[in-house]
Amino acid sequence: MRETNWKGIPTKCSMYFPEKGGRKFGNKIWEEGFRWNVSDLMDFLFPHHKMPVHNEVAVEYVKFLLENGDNTENGKKEFCQLKGYSLNTLKKAIIPKLYRFGIIHRTREFPKNGRWNIKSKRKSYEKESLVFSTMMRKMADEWEAMVETARLRRQKETQKEREGEREIEKQERLEWERYLREKGELA
Repeated sequence: MRETNWKGIPTKCSMYFPEKGGRKFGNKIWEEGFRWNVSDLMDFLFPHHKMPVHNEVAVEYVKFLLENGDNTENGKKEFCQLKGYSLNTLKKAIIPKLYRFGIIHRTREFPKNGRWNIKSKRKSYEKESLVFSTMMRKMADEWEAMVETARLRRQKETQKEREGEREIEKQERLEWERYLREKGELA
């Protein structure tokens, strides 16, 4: 079996999280009325400081999808011609990652000639999706439940330790009083 040269998570599978709060958002991220825009969200998938071109294309494409609702093969070509982006970058880097993370939903159409094989070109259609938000919400809920369970368990263990210490102190006090009674010092 061939050993892999592990150099970390491939970019196509990774998500970038800036430092908590970070310089970009600061303390305003915790304010209730603070809303992110598309470019803020795309910074997690295509960090602007690492992938400026991909970030720009992804932001524009997601805005385009949100305005139109769905997109066809011709729509992708028109989008790239209108904005001056590479169709190859959009098809091979942006759309697969957006699909992988559940930002968009992609369906593919089989060729109409009926003789389909693995090399046949399949047209894809994209539209916005809520899978990403559902998964992130579920992850957050599960993490919150794990933390609350751990805290409760530690609290109960601490409480049991305190009860055990009190019981030991009570036993020691009773033994001391019995010892003093046996000696005759306690009436």
